[in-house]
Amino acid sequence: MNVFEMRLAILNKIISPTDGSNRRNIAEFCRTHNFSKTYPAYLTQVLNGTKNMGDNAAIEFENTLGLPPGTLSAPQLEEASEFEAAPEIRNWRVVDIKGTAQLGDEGFWCELESADGCIEVISNDPSAYALRTKGDSMHPAIRNGWVVWCEPNHELVSGEYVMVKTVDGRCMIKELLYHNNIEASLMSINHTHDRINIPIENIEHIHYVGGIVSPSKIRY
Repeated sequence: MNVFEMRLAILNKIISPTDGSNRRNIAEFCRTHNFSKTYPAYLTQVLNGTKNMGDNAAIEFENTLGLPPGTLSAPQLEEASEFEAAPEIRNWRVVDIKGTAQLGDEGFWCELESADGCIEVISNDPSAYALRTKGDSMHPAIRNGWVVWCEPNHELVSGEYVMVKTVDGRCMIKELLYHNNIEASLMSINHTHDRINIPIENIEHIHYVGGIVSPSKIRY
């Protein structure tokens, strides 16, 4: 059983009533718990086995329902011997807030001479760092003023969030639709912002976004 299969099993326990009756209406479940409008369709695909729940979605689910950290983002096996291999265990670490990323097309990077606070995150990437966010293009998934952490050594995953820094200094948080040796295609959650395609030669780097935390989690 891999981590995605474990997440699916946990989701079924959360969403399905314990009395063995039919699964609750997913749309009603999401509305009751204040998930974003796009979540019912996504969750249906996960439960039907047509899409895997990624790290970002697992953390969002935990935060929204108030589940203990790691319930879905780093699930543990009760008896590892029953399975071929246990999933990677992600560790807590403190990462510094290094700057600000715009949540829109006119992104910017504001590098700080010294760290402006730090956050505690679940990550095995020793190069992980955090950014404050500004703007509304990723609302309601990422709110203005919230903090994301980035994992430069994590594999990029289509459909999940990334931090993109261009050669002309723009820095933005977007959903990665796809990337290849020609271009990267990026999309905002807020549909008032257009999808953008950036030639690969105009990109300095793309870093995987490991998760999102509220301003109250910042430590100084």
